[in-house]
Amino acid sequence: MNGDIGDNPFPILEGRYGKIDPPAGKGGWVEDVFSNPSPANDAAGNGEGHSPGFIGLAAAAHRITAVFFVFFAIFCVIFFRVVYLTAQGNKFRLNAASNSTRLVVTPAARGVIFDAEGKQLVENVPDLKLALIPSGLPKDGAARDLAFQKIAGVIGSTADEINAQLNDAEGKDYEPVTVSSALTHDEAVKLSILKADLPFIDIVSGSHRYYTESDALPSLSHLLGYMGKVGRGDLADPAAAYTPIDSVGKTGLESSYEKDLRGAPGVRTIQVDAFGKEKKVLGTSDGAPGGNLRLNIDSELTAVAENSLKTELAKNHLDRGAVVVMDAAGGAVRALVSLPAYSDNLFAQGISSAEYGKLTADKSQPLFSRAISGNYPSGSTVKLVLSAAALNEGVITPQTTVNSTGGILYANRYWFPDWKAGGHGITDVKRALAWSINTFFYAIGGGYGSIAGLGIDRIDKYYALFGIGSKLGIDLPNESDGFLPTPEWKLKARGNEWFIGDTYHVSIGQGDLLVTPLQVAEWTAAVANGGTLWKPRVADAIVDANGKTARTFAPEAIRTKLVPDADLEVVREGMRGTITYGSAQSLNSLPIAVAGKTGTAQWATGKANHAWFTGFAPFDDPQIVVTVLLEEGGEGSSTAVPVARDIFAWWAENRDNPPKTVSAAAAP
Repeated sequence: MNGDIGDNPFPILEGRYGKIDPPAGKGGWVEDVFSNPSPANDAAGNGEGHSPGFIGLAAAAHRITAVFFVFFAIFCVIFFRVVYLTAQGNKFRLNAASNSTRLVVTPAARGVIFDAEGKQLVENVPDLKLALIPSGLPKDGAARDLAFQKIAGVIGSTADEINAQLNDAEGKDYEPVTVSSALTHDEAVKLSILKADLPFIDIVSGSHRYYTESDALPSLSHLLGYMGKVGRGDLADPAAAYTPIDSVGKTGLESSYEKDLRGAPGVRTIQVDAFGKEKKVLGTSDGAPGGNLRLNIDSELTAVAENSLKTELAKNHLDRGAVVVMDAAGGAVRALVSLPAYSDNLFAQGISSAEYGKLTADKSQPLFSRAISGNYPSGSTVKLVLSAAALNEGVITPQTTVNSTGGILYANRYWFPDWKAGGHGITDVKRALAWSINTFFYAIGGGYGSIAGLGIDRIDKYYALFGIGSKLGIDLPNESDGFLPTPEWKLKARGNEWFIGDTYHVSIGQGDLLVTPLQVAEWTAAVANGGTLWKPRVADAIVDANGKTARTFAPEAIRTKLVPDADLEVVREGMRGTITYGSAQSLNSLPIAVAGKTGTAQWATGKANHAWFTGFAPFDDPQIVVTVLLEEGGEGSSTAVPVARDIFAWWAENRDNPPKTVSAAAAP
């Protein structure tokens, strides 16, 4: 059936139907495109060849470029990420190590404090503290809040308070942060149960301070001070090696002798699992206990001084005053009393904000140490220094006299009066000291009649020489300078020149002159001991746990030979006259001979005067100095002298055993 399409279902027909053409619009079959891409064929139009335009239509050049840049960008990202991760390798390795190992600092046993007679004033009481490890806290905020609420329910706190304490801490993430001190047994048990689900809880064995005498003798609190949570400044000091769970001395001797009392902490290196639980101890480093502090302070003498001052204040419906008792030579401070006061046991386990607010809001300022920080006009106590200066400068001799008729008379008016109407008559320096006769000191200070006077420049020179206007360097924080006014200061501060009236005021301890009770005691001691100003010191020595003295604090003279002792002897005789026939005769019946000076200081219009007394005993062999201040106490002879009497009487009966002589050669 040649030529019959019905007999062959797959005939290739040529002729009748012609050649089979490629699809319309195409240059050729695909095979032709690849096998015969000759431009000549394409130009001939016979369909036997075609240019490679089909490929260009499938992958255009701009698409190839775009793909290239995408792959290049991906490569760059991967490359720089690899570089970053490589650079961070050491950091990640350290973090991984810290996740598996942890340094646990064990605080050393803190040194305790003893008074001069060996009575222990401070104890360490064992306790348990709650600390949280920041690195183990839940990352999810809701989970963290829930955990804090569970903990707060046990310790009687709030989640916000716990969170605030953690935020305030500036330690490493794996270092525990104390959030509650002195846990009860029940609290510790409940927290131990919670620890199974909250592994970042750490119950730390520690101790807190107990001040054995401070509840009965609150004035000791100003002296001893108290401890509190370590601050950011301490944590920032690498040499101190504090951790967020540590406590540090905040005030008083606890602060001044922090390094000695603290000791060297121990360190444990432990391995922990991913949940922060301890697996095993990798190593330990033992610490060293702190040194014990032995004081010059006599707590029994302090009790006498505080109780007597408290009684006299109450009798006069007052509550503010101070007492300083110190050795006449050497600078050892035997009692330092400031009232009102507080018990530092309030701070021992962490004081609440309400309790602290009550203390700071008290107008009588129980936290304020008046003995070393209070600034007061000295009143007549400064006449001791003025007399010594006038004698040394030749302004007067022991025989020089002034006629006291009631004050400085000008234009028929006593502009600068004496305390006694009509005056005291003819008086020399000894009698002027004994009766505190203002007219005499106006004359030798600012000049009057035939006496030229020292003038303010020389007055300031001697006042500064005897310790007024600068810190004395007592080993307690927050000592005040007092204030020594000068003509330059007045012109700059007030825009006024210095007048003779200003000099008269300063000559009797009034005007802008301000001193601390400690400074008054110091210049009294200098008069008593022959002219040496000793650096006051509360601490006597550092003693180890076996009672062996590790370091003593030798007496240190600030200045020696302030004026010749012959001039000071005249002043001492005037002070003795204060007791035998002058303004403090009630002390003449004591079993020891006392020398002293009363003072009454005006300080505010409409307010009662401050009352002063300062003196020493025994007169022939000075050993002890006593200085008393009652704020708004009125006349020193009426209110300050009775306190001094109680102290001298007790000392004469219980401590009158002359100490070893201290040489002024100890001066630097």
